[in-house]
Amino acid sequence: MSNSPAAVFERLTTGVTPVDSKVHLGTACVLGGGVAGLVAARVLADHADRVVIIEPDHPDALNGAVRPGVPQGYQVHLLLPGGRAQLERFFPGVVAQALAEGAVSCGPEHTATYLDDVYQIATPNAEFVASSRPFLESLIQRRTLALPNVELVSGRVTGLRYERGAVESVRYAIGGDHVVAPADFVVDATGRGSRLPDWLEQGGWPRPETERLPIDIRYLSARYTRSIDWDGPLSGISRYSPQFPKGIAGAAVNAIENQQWAVMLAHFGNAAEGRTPDEFAARCRELPPIFQEAVRGELVGEVVPYRHPDSRWRHFEALDRFPARLAIVGDAVASFNPVYGQGMSSAALHASCLSEYLRSGPDLESPARHLLELEKVVVETAWQTSTAGDAVRLGVAAPPVTEPERRRAWAVRQVRDAAGRDEQVGTALRAVGFMTAHPASLMAPELVLRAARVNGVPEEQIRQEYAMTEPM
Repeated sequence: MSNSPAAVFERLTTGVTPVDSKVHLGTACVLGGGVAGLVAARVLADHADRVVIIEPDHPDALNGAVRPGVPQGYQVHLLLPGGRAQLERFFPGVVAQALAEGAVSCGPEHTATYLDDVYQIATPNAEFVASSRPFLESLIQRRTLALPNVELVSGRVTGLRYERGAVESVRYAIGGDHVVAPADFVVDATGRGSRLPDWLEQGGWPRPETERLPIDIRYLSARYTRSIDWDGPLSGISRYSPQFPKGIAGAAVNAIENQQWAVMLAHFGNAAEGRTPDEFAARCRELPPIFQEAVRGELVGEVVPYRHPDSRWRHFEALDRFPARLAIVGDAVASFNPVYGQGMSSAALHASCLSEYLRSGPDLESPARHLLELEKVVVETAWQTSTAGDAVRLGVAAPPVTEPERRRAWAVRQVRDAAGRDEQVGTALRAVGFMTAHPASLMAPELVLRAARVNGVPEEQIRQEYAMTEPM
């Protein structure tokens, strides 16, 4: 079995539902009840007698509203093909259930993508599920809690206890009461604001280094009623290069449940334009037709802002000491610029990592190194997609130094430039963004050659550069 990152990623993206899983845990605790925690709990249910999800935002009090612990919850969300495949893998029939309850299927014929207001060719792998985040999260929660050995406890985690080099229990508070819950395995899914580095340090363990790319991107989202007469695209994304005179970094729009549109504008820095309903609608009227159609409806609620100061990756996999019986998933490991839409799909793929680890018959008295390395492959895939584009836009991308690096950059540039005009190249590039293919797939010689010819690169120049696409 190959252990190259590309081979590992291909293995993790399988759509085959695990069967005949062995139960070798008593009680497993999942810290956090968002998408990452819920799918992790679903995986643990195959391997533990009892799974307890500890979540401060109790679902009964929210009634489908955005959880306070998810500040980006109101912003536009789209389930990418990679996340869709994993949710269907662990919750068979969940996509059909989501569509039956109001989510919207957005295939290539109902998807519109633009770059600097130029339409980009549709690709057959553009198969999305569009809904609000609370809608999808609520559905996953119901499916998870329907499992006979999974339960949810309303509480705020305050720390971990360790014994003989392993996590031994979880401390959490319910109102004024403090509880210590013994656990055979713990998964931290508390999100971007995870306090696990503090809890490790308090127990005498090292803190992970955090890699950051400051981006200071701001989002504005609003919802509008959707006409039943609209027969155009149901999902749209419009990206803008820094030199294009539009004043925004990008925009997204999706048809969602309750016959509504969810619309988002994104910009870097502290721009105030678009914050009022009138400004927001005026901005959208300058965008491609699907955005214009969306704001013809009636505004539902308010224009809601969100700020994402940086992309961050906590390098737990690099620690020389780490407790046994502990795992981390979702944004607690790494969180990316949400405009690329990879958060929920990354969380679902982390569940695939957890499943492979637990099915491998691990030594639970040793740190889960294998799991951390699997997650590193997933994080690197999303990290390369999001931070590479942001670094170029912000002018902080390191130029290629060596000749192989320069030629590799040339190949990637050819693929990106051709993707909007050629279906085969566009399908390959989007597969990486959709988290169904590893970035190494973009270096395939036949793909680079096709892209260069689509771009009109002279054959002599292709021959000079083509050597870089040989052994990878």
